[in-house]
Amino acid sequence: MIAESFTAAQIAVAAGAILFSAIVTAVAGFGFSLMSVPLMSLVIDLHSAVIVSSIVGVFANGVQTRLYWRQRERQIANRLCIGSIAGLPFGYLAYALVSDRALRFVLGGLVVVAVALLARGISLAHVGPGMDWVLGFASGVLNTSISTSGPPLVFDLQARKVAPEPFRGTLNYVFLISGCIGLVMFAVGGKVHLDQLRAGAIAVPALALGLLIGLPLRKRFSPQRFRVLVLVLLLVSAFAAVAKAFT
Repeated sequence: MIAESFTAAQIAVAAGAILFSAIVTAVAGFGFSLMSVPLMSLVIDLHSAVIVSSIVGVFANGVQTRLYWRQRERQIANRLCIGSIAGLPFGYLAYALVSDRALRFVLGGLVVVAVALLARGISLAHVGPGMDWVLGFASGVLNTSISTSGPPLVFDLQARKVAPEPFRGTLNYVFLISGCIGLVMFAVGGKVHLDQLRAGAIAVPALALGLLIGLPLRKRFSPQRFRVLVLVLLLVSAFAAVAKAFT
């Protein structure tokens, strides 16, 4: 039971982590798990933090997908989504067979390289749909292996110079569908428990408040400031991945 498993202080810190993460994802369009999992893992076990973040993240992505449904880049979104779904079973297999530490080191290194390329102004807008399939697949693998699915998708859309609103709409569309399927896979595998479901339910009001605060802040970010924010969050994801490898 949630009351027996988590203290009031743990619940308060988890709710605060969800609130902060919701504000970040409302502005940037991604970064919810990136922010919420490390913060929640300070007071609850990492597995529970991942599951609670995944549950609440579905609600966050659902809200933003609904808000920006028409702004998404449909063809790119569909390719990324199908690729991500295809990668989910392989990520689940990697979760069982491959060292978590090795996966996080590889992810951290690749993200740093990606940030360096984006910072230098790389443009892959001319590249064919193959890049979407490959990076979507990579996102799916990372989703069910180490719960960090955003970097490949973010790199794809930033390299294609997608504008902020279509960027957010496309990301959240992919996150919503792959997140729901990933949760089902974890549930079927017996990795989702009642106390985590209840913790997720308790965190939903904090999520709603974070979105209410964060969504209006989007207007304060010009395309250039938005690009800087995205690069900063990608770097945070790289350092977070490597840091978790040592825990």
